Amino acid sequence: MPQAQLFLNKQPVLDAQQALNGYHLSLELVDDIDRSTVEWEEVMKAFCNRVAEHDGMQGLTANKQVYFKAPLEVLKVEWLPEVESMNSMVVEVDLSVLKNKPALESLKEIVKTGAKVALLGYENSDAYKKLLTIAKLVKLDTKDFTSDEAKTAVSALNMQNIQTMISGIETEKQFDDYAKTGATLFQGYFFTNPIISGEQELSGNKLAMLKLLAEVNDPDVEFDTIVATVGSDVGLTHKLLSVINHPSNNIPQVVETLKDAVNFMGLKRLKFWVNMMMLSEINDVPKELLTTALVRAKFMEELADKQGKNDDKDRYFMAGMFSTLNAFLKASMIDIVDQLPLSETVKGALVDQSGDMGKALFVVRSLEQGNSNVMGNGMDIMQVSSAYMNANSWAYKTMAGLEAA
Repeated sequence: MPQAQLFLNKQPVLDAQQALNGYHLSLELVDDIDRSTVEWEEVMKAFCNRVAEHDGMQGLTANKQVYFKAPLEVLKVEWLPEVESMNSMVVEVDLSVLKNKPALESLKEIVKTGAKVALLGYENSDAYKKLLTIAKLVKLDTKDFTSDEAKTAVSALNMQNIQTMISGIETEKQFDDYAKTGATLFQGYFFTNPIISGEQELSGNKLAMLKLLAEVNDPDVEFDTIVATVGSDVGLTHKLLSVINHPSNNIPQVVETLKDAVNFMGLKRLKFWVNMMMLSEINDVPKELLTTALVRAKFMEELADKQGKNDDKDRYFMAGMFSTLNAFLKASMIDIVDQLPLSETVKGALVDQSGDMGKALFVVRSLEQGNSNVMGNGMDIMQVSSAYMNANSWAYKTMAGLEAA
């Protein structure tokens, strides 16, 4: 009998101002196996060990609020994600929990720890009203509720002091529509890969930034050219040096100039931090988008490494990093890549998701959408899971260095 595997999906949860509130974590049984035959305790122990090997839940959630959904069979206190405070844990269930006595008893024990309960969907039934007595939050999916229907439900729930979250936000228009419902929290693919309404030309400052990106990432660029280009922006230089001197970078002495930086970090790492600084300066997109870019970059680099493509690791990393440029710049990807010094392989991956690099990009995007059904095209679930956890842990450590500067 094949070994059952649990896979962890993750999406950010943002407030109405698109500020990060926490993360939705969903455990799914990937293999097509009869659930009644699964040795759940064995599967869960194996999963917990994998998480522990990759900096634990802190590496996935950076100690933010956790909205956790798992099969009812593993809904137990001892198998909840390890968080700093159970007050930051929200466990999601639906009406099926009422028909599962062990799960219902476990839910009662979970509530005693200080964790909160979120209910999926919303309906006017006695069973649902029964569960509402212990719920602190209700999730409404855009597939099930129009914005007008959601507004009515939110109003009714507000009168019961129950918070609401809208999930399934895929586009800018959807966010604008559902933001008017009165809900306080929002979840969806839009926040990691915004689909902007209409074709927009690059504004002057973003065009200048794209030009700078092109200069910095030119494979033939001389170091002195980077120093002159970046050094002309005093604010960028100061922030860059602050980040480089962050303790997490283990620099043996204080770096005071860009020339000193390359001696200690090398040109490759300096280019990376320049890219980071430029993207972090863009203010009209969700801040979580930069974390997404880092997760994608590291995931693709890790996957290239695990698949024996050591010579392509840098290109995979760049493709992941630049895969969010259309969202940052609010322009079509094809127009952006035409202005960057990228190989045809990287361009094909970014525009059409073609080739092995494009396949890796497709996988990480699918995971962001909560779709773990991507293993049928030659991807090994253990490689993907390990790469994804490593990427998340690395991204949050990197962001911590950026935010501390």
